[in-house]
Amino acid sequence: MSHRTAAWLVTGSHHLAERVRRADAEQGQGTVEYAGLAMAIGVLLLAVGSYLGGKDHGIGSVVTAAIKTAVEHATGGAK
Repeated sequence: MSHRTAAWLVTGSHHLAERVRRADAEQGQGTVEYAGLAMAIGVLLLAVGSYLGGKDHGIGSVVTAAIKTAVEHATGGAK
């Protein structure tokens, strides 16, 4: 094997290893971004919840009434 061929093989394997290393380094990037987005949404929900401070804004009663109405319609109405 000539020196030129040996140098070509070493250089080629080095470039291939570098490409594989870069692909591995970026493989989990999407997961990290989604986790960061989920954390940001969680912090926003905590901030809104603490701002409202447990006040009853009628949302619970509206949701409960809608569920009761849906169940009554599904079972054939209230008797």
